[in-house]
Amino acid sequence: MKLIPILLMVALISGCAGLAQKGALNNAYSNYEDGDYEDVIQLTSQAENFQEPTHEMKAEIIYLRALALEKMGRTDEATGLFNYLSQDFKDTQYGYMAIEKLN
Repeated sequence: MKLIPILLMVALISGCAGLAQKGALNNAYSNYEDGDYEDVIQLTSQAENFQEPTHEMKAEIIYLRALALEKMGRTDEATGLFNYLSQDFKDTQYGYMAIEKLN
């Protein structure tokens, strides 16, 4: 009987973490558009840490972080992330876009 409330709590916590993750990523995009690149770095880290992101979402998070680093003039770090995306996430749209950025 105690198992049902525990399973319900686990489901609620997982759902909340997913919403928080998507919210942090949405806020990161908003901050990127506003030119608040330091906040983008922080928010993408938060999005990555709420719960293990899907393969596609992880690629999206890394790509947005790389774009922010590039805008901040931290081109070596950005290039490193674009290379990482082009190798480990080449099956995603973000891997493809990273390849395009490198060319």
